[in-house]
Amino acid sequence: MKKDKNRYLTLGISLGLSFGTCLGIIADLIINRDNFIFGIPIGAGLGMLVGMMIGSILDSQSKK
Repeated sequence: MKKDKNRYLTLGISLGLSFGTCLGIIADLIINRDNFIFGIPIGAGLGMLVGMMIGSILDSQSKK
């Protein structure tokens, strides 16, 4: 089986999507807005962005 060179990046994107979506839902519930249309995609997008940044930093550090 081939080794995955971007292991942390893959994990960061998937975990960021999950956590970002949950945080978006929780933030919308705290704000008491009726529509979840904007909270879920914004939270998921920010979570994936943070996951990509952390994953790429960890991958670049492990290659050194």
